[in-house]
Amino acid sequence: MLKIRMERLEEERLPRTDNFEIPLQKGMTVLEVLETIYRERDPTIAYRFSCRTGLCGTCGIMINHKSGLSCLKAAEAYSDGYLHLSPLPKGITVRDFVKEVK
Repeated sequence: MLKIRMERLEEERLPRTDNFEIPLQKGMTVLEVLETIYRERDPTIAYRFSCRTGLCGTCGIMINHKSGLSCLKAAEAYSDGYLHLSPLPKGITVRDFVKEVK
């Protein structure tokens, strides 16, 4: 099982932290973790991805306190036993991991 600690933001609201636990499959990416949480645990989570459409970079989030592309980064726990996910620090967060696009 993989434990996930997710910091979720919404413009003009206080951040909140949600915890999830999902089965970890070999080779699973962070994007697959987000999709699993969306499908099986919380359909309100907001995130973006545009794989194979020429808009690379839309799935960028903070993964274990470092920026990365969720479609490329392997899902693995940080030293405290949790996979930490949060929105990128720059720009306006619309909701959860979705940043305003200009």
